[in-house]
Amino acid sequence: MFTSSSMDMLSMVVFKDKIEEVVSRLVRLGIFQPVDIRKIEEEVSSLTSLEIEKENTELQALEITFREILRKLNVSIEPSRDIETFSVESVNEIFKSLDEKLSAILSERQDLVGELKTTESMFAQIRDYFAFPLKRGAYYTFLQVNLGKVDEKNLAVLERSLREIPHLFYPVRKQDGKIITLTIGLRRDRAVIEKILKDVAFQEIEFPEGGQDMSGDVENKLKEKIDGYKKRIEELDFRVNKIAKEHEGVLRKIRAFITLKKSLIEAKKFSCVTDKTVILSGWVLRKDKDKVTSEIKKIAGVSYIEKKRAEELNIPKEDIPVYLEHSAIFKPFELLISSYGLPRYGTIDPTIFVAISFLIMFGAMFGDLGQGLSLVLIGLLIRRTKSIKIKQASTLLVYCGISSSIFGVLYGTIFGFEEIIPAVWIRPMENILEVFKISVMFGIAIISLGVLVNIINALRDKDYIKALFDKAGLITGIIYWLAIGFISKLFVAEKNIPSIYLILISAGIILIFLKPVIEVIFRKKKETLFVSFMESLVDILEIIMGYLANTVSFIRIAAFSLAHAGLFLAIFELSRLLRGVGGLPLSVLVIILGNILIVLLEGMVVSIQSLRLNYYEFFSKFFVAGKHVYKPLTMRGL
Repeated sequence: MFTSSSMDMLSMVVFKDKIEEVVSRLVRLGIFQPVDIRKIEEEVSSLTSLEIEKENTELQALEITFREILRKLNVSIEPSRDIETFSVESVNEIFKSLDEKLSAILSERQDLVGELKTTESMFAQIRDYFAFPLKRGAYYTFLQVNLGKVDEKNLAVLERSLREIPHLFYPVRKQDGKIITLTIGLRRDRAVIEKILKDVAFQEIEFPEGGQDMSGDVENKLKEKIDGYKKRIEELDFRVNKIAKEHEGVLRKIRAFITLKKSLIEAKKFSCVTDKTVILSGWVLRKDKDKVTSEIKKIAGVSYIEKKRAEELNIPKEDIPVYLEHSAIFKPFELLISSYGLPRYGTIDPTIFVAISFLIMFGAMFGDLGQGLSLVLIGLLIRRTKSIKIKQASTLLVYCGISSSIFGVLYGTIFGFEEIIPAVWIRPMENILEVFKISVMFGIAIISLGVLVNIINALRDKDYIKALFDKAGLITGIIYWLAIGFISKLFVAEKNIPSIYLILISAGIILIFLKPVIEVIFRKKKETLFVSFMESLVDILEIIMGYLANTVSFIRIAAFSLAHAGLFLAIFELSRLLRGVGGLPLSVLVIILGNILIVLLEGMVVSIQSLRLNYYEFFSKFFVAGKHVYKPLTMRGL
């Protein structure tokens, strides 16, 4: 709970023909993070990697084809839980068969969509122009309109020739053995249309004076074409959906196969080979090592498995992966930790401390029962999303709302009104000095906790000099606590302050100044003593100024709690003034908008300040960053 999960290194020697089965089993377990053992153990540093270049290239091509098939089918496929073994060739055959079925359908659909768009555009233009009788083609800006006669025997030829361009062909009536036709196309195709008409001996005739209003007939003709296109597109879509449903099972299995294959290749990147065997190493949680070992031993051909604790390996602790394991209550606070950094393996995990301090600080600066419940409601509404990160953030918002509500009860305020509920504890505006004093005391407690955590981290690392002489070590902590006691006695105006305070503080400062001598004795440090003493002098000044600034910084908790109350006073005063101008509705509106402004603006500012106090005043005392998050190989999606 207070440290990251313990890690072990598992190394296994496997015959080459069994590596695929072993890695597959590890991937399905989802608790093994492979690592290149050659960078850890010098004895195997000369071994070569397993050859995966060809396999990786084939898989990438397969994945690209799979994505293209899904795009054509317009579906999203989840991987199957039952993993079936395919060969790359068999998968490609399935893809080829599917592509052949889809190509003709999709090609026709694409042509139809183009025709539909053009016809709909023509329909829109005709509706604009044909609200009056038809005129000669030159009259229209976007359309080419031709009225004329053509021999009945050439009618079919004319229709076939016009198929290649967007058009409307409308036989009006039969006259003297010829068909009077109306041809409408786009202006851009004028040359093509005129050539086609010339080839079928089309005889242009004049539009009668006043014109014959055929716009209704033309619109109906176009509507029929548009409806025909849409119906055919729906039919093609139905056929595509049918193909997708028929092949859903095999596609899910293929997706699972590709996903597994990707993880297998990822694991093989970290393996190394001898003549007949493959060495595969990786990190597992200590609690899971027996599970992994027993599962792998079920496979014949595993000749050797070695287990080592992370602490036994000759590698920096920063290189050991970190896994923070918390209950659902504290899990959302990992967002606050990860935004600062990852605590190094073996150090104290500050998540629980941050959860408590962050909520106390937020509530103290933003104490209001009504606004707190509003934050809870907003958080619950946001929590409906599927995103894990957003769910965690919304849970944090709910927690902040609960903290704000609790402090609202303690302060006796609901939406800024202090007359509705009594204050269980204190009203900040009526007890300003008390609020400041409590804020500083809380800051002292947080800083002291940071020093204590740093001492524990140093002792866990067996770095006793750091535990004693660090800027947040035991000696510095004692100096800080003695200084707090000395200043406290000054404030209560005691005449006879024991000199032991100053003596012990001076002794502590001298010990820190002599730190270089101790390092030369115990660490065999080679720097010159003059440089080291100058560094010690700078450290002493930094400790004095730093701890003073850290402590004073917590005054902002009191300042923001007073600012919160002060904003309400300003809003209520503005509401009172506007009540005489716009009456009660305007007055109530100002109070509502004022509360919304405070929730949005001050809520964000208070969150930032709570984080800042944790990051700069608390974490700065002890936090040592790690480099890697524990990321075991799993059946992750494409």
